Amino acid sequence: MIIPFKRIKSTYIYHCVIWIILIFFKLIMDYSFFGNLMLLMNLKVFVVFMAIFYINYGLFLPFIIKQNPRTRITIVFTFVILYIASFIFFMPHHPPFPPKEFPKPGRMMKPFEHGLNFHDMFFKIGLFSIIFSTLLFFVDKWLENQKMIKALEFERQSSELKILREQINPHFFFNALNSIYSLSITKSKDTPRVILILSDIMRYVLNDKNGQKNNLNDEIINIKKYIEIQSIRFNKFNNINWQFYGNFEAHQIEPLLLLTFIENAFKYADFKKGPLDILINLKDGVLNFNVKNFYETKPSERTANNKLGIKNTKMKLDLLYPEKYKLDIHDNGSEYEINLTLQLD
Repeated sequence: MIIPFKRIKSTYIYHCVIWIILIFFKLIMDYSFFGNLMLLMNLKVFVVFMAIFYINYGLFLPFIIKQNPRTRITIVFTFVILYIASFIFFMPHHPPFPPKEFPKPGRMMKPFEHGLNFHDMFFKIGLFSIIFSTLLFFVDKWLENQKMIKALEFERQSSELKILREQINPHFFFNALNSIYSLSITKSKDTPRVILILSDIMRYVLNDKNGQKNNLNDEIINIKKYIEIQSIRFNKFNNINWQFYGNFEAHQIEPLLLLTFIENAFKYADFKKGPLDILINLKDGVLNFNVKNFYETKPSERTANNKLGIKNTKMKLDLLYPEKYKLDIHDNGSEYEINLTLQLD
């Protein structure tokens, strides 16, 4: 089995950093204890260390985790038994430092006269290599799983957002066409103008930017066009008030985010009871949006389907502006008010 190139490419940098730290630390320790860097012996140590490390990291562990739990336990148990048996069988019969030659306190230790034996190289160093490579392997796996979880969460949120966008466009056009229908019944002379304005709005709404946000100034222009349509429709009441303040060119916003609230305000507004007020104020990147309208108190007016637009907008705020917005909705039975504070990009 060959170690996957992609995994090597994604982890080689911090692996190199770890090896450099270990080698540097070992050389410093040898020089501190023995007064010698012991380059030849350290070369042998790290060649064996790295060989065992990457055999375990790149071959043995990936093979183990692909097995079922029972096979996995059997393989690991067999390996441990064989390792312990080999460790005992190849154990040297004499200590590397005979008691009479062990250095006294305060004196510099002498390097190994005969280097490291087979037992030291393949069992003591090997055991450390196996433990270290196993820990690093599972750290890498955990990091890979975290990346995968984030990627899946991003994909899920993107899918949800796409569905929400597809739902809100028909909802918008349905309300706009109702406005034209009302004008056509009265044979209003403004009907052609409203159709022309609506075509501009439709062009803006259908301008797909692959999920990107729109310039806030373009969004404000689109809102003004929608208000113009409704002002023509309800011109006899003359109580639609709107005020927009701020440098809208410098910021981006999710398309139709604010328009949904304005749509619902016009849809349910009872202009005989009072005015419809819209306020948009942008200052220091913080957007303050307020829309308020009176409505006719009929229980059947605000069903679950009618609230679909606002519900979807709340979900979009949660997906796109987590912890960057505050939405307050007040309903006293005859007056409906929405206050949105939004931190823009």
